Amino acid sequence: MTDDNNDRTEIVRELYDVIPFHRKHGIEIVIVTPRRAETKIPFDDSLVGNPELEVLHGGVISSIVDLTGAAVFAGRYGEYTPTIDLRVNYLQPAGKQPLYATATIEQQGQQIGVAHVEVESGDEVCATGTGVYKIINE
Repeated sequence: MTDDNNDRTEIVRELYDVIPFHRKHGIEIVIVTPRRAETKIPFDDSLVGNPELEVLHGGVISSIVDLTGAAVFAGRYGEYTPTIDLRVNYLQPAGKQPLYATATIEQQGQQIGVAHVEVESGDEVCATGTGVYKIINE
């Protein structure tokens, strides 16, 4: 539970809910605070990258890493935060269930922010990532 003054969820929902990719895939902004963001993408058969193993495509995982990492900064500043760099570590296959991602701020300067992201499929962490984002300070 967060203090109302620290809850940035609606700010990010207003920014993210109009993005066609997010709408098409049912991406949900669960909660955003000044130092943390959580998102969810529901499972859909169209996201499967290997039909023999029935596991999600790696691009789906990298997308949720990126948008969740950016969300924590978007919540702080009320604006989109362009991605400078993204690294994803695929630890194990993501199965036929929703993905949940959690981002926390690792480092932040005047112009650049770095977020660490963990992605869970079921009860297991299937990927981790680090996103570097341009901070828009106007």
